[in-house]
Amino acid sequence: MTSGSKRPRLALIGISGYGRIHLQLARECRDRGELDLVAAVVINPEDETDNIAELRAHGCDIHLGYEEMLERHKGTIDLCLIPTGIHWHARMTIAALRAGANVLVEKPLAGSLAEVAAVRQAERETGRFVAVGFQGYYEPATAWLKSELVKGTIGDIQSVSFMGIWPRERSYYTRNNWAGRLQVGGVPVYDSPLNNAFAHFAMLSLLFAGPGPDSAAEATVDGVELFRAHEIESFDTGVVTLHTPAGIRLWFGASHACLEALEPEIIIHGSRGTAWWRYENEALLRDTRGQLHRRAMPDTTATRRSMMSAVLHRLHEPDFPVCTSELASRHTAVIEAIHRKTPIHNFPAESVQWSADNGSPTAVAGVRGLDAALRRAFATQKSLADSGFLVAPHAGRV
Repeated sequence: MTSGSKRPRLALIGISGYGRIHLQLARECRDRGELDLVAAVVINPEDETDNIAELRAHGCDIHLGYEEMLERHKGTIDLCLIPTGIHWHARMTIAALRAGANVLVEKPLAGSLAEVAAVRQAERETGRFVAVGFQGYYEPATAWLKSELVKGTIGDIQSVSFMGIWPRERSYYTRNNWAGRLQVGGVPVYDSPLNNAFAHFAMLSLLFAGPGPDSAAEATVDGVELFRAHEIESFDTGVVTLHTPAGIRLWFGASHACLEALEPEIIIHGSRGTAWWRYENEALLRDTRGQLHRRAMPDTTATRRSMMSAVLHRLHEPDFPVCTSELASRHTAVIEAIHRKTPIHNFPAESVQWSADNGSPTAVAGVRGLDAALRRAFATQKSLADSGFLVAPHAGRV
């Protein structure tokens, strides 16, 4: 907390796109008297006239660039929110730390382990903290399930599997300059289902496999299948098998190239029971006596509010749990390893069914047979190939 201030002083880098979510969180806290929103970066002021007027009416300075804002408010910001593109995360986080602010940065923490190391070094040098916006971490039902796993309620964890399918329109990959990209301006992005939309669930899987009460597992990648139906550099469909030093098996499967959605689910098998984490639904486990225990899971809006509350508590309570840079580094390590392991293959054009003309921004890609194959692979923790889904290995675009 800044000396002499009654409420935390908050700054926000970006109020458009995903930034609108962080802006709303900040406004809600401001209107409850929990913080002062003192500065914001708006790179497109012509598109945000109403928001700018409202912010200024509440005493918020508006800036065109983050460096200018951090220089102007150096030493006076308690918390900086960074809901920007992946390739900006590390550099903006480090700049905010060096300007004296703690940081809540959107997931993933960074595009590479080298950037993660630089962020963590800046944390040590400045004495400030970084919280990462893996929002599912902050959900009370997640904390309950993690504590039960650590207590051994389902015995020793043997495997953790997660799968989700969220169809995406073509416009999803044209909405900005980094969607579906591997790098932007030489900075790693590795945008993909596992590093963006479903990154939350990959991170939670690593958390549930972690040995201690607030630890995430290190994981070695064993097998990788990466495909794309959309015209992108990265992949829109991936299946990954991994293992931890303790011998826990992990399986990740995610796709944006099916026509029907399947909400994310994590299944944890133990030696004497099973647990489930179901997105916006529930966390539950069947213990060693066969009894079911449940915790309701609120919607994403409530989960984000829990995240914001946790980060604000951390300003006053140094031991209050947040998703730290150390925890988030486990996810970045997996993403780097995935991209080192295998090339990305194109789905054959004849196997892709489009919901509209594939030149249309609203066209959704659906690969024939993929949905069923993913479900089979999820159930057995096998590869797509071992589940009977075969694609000719043609890498194509890079």
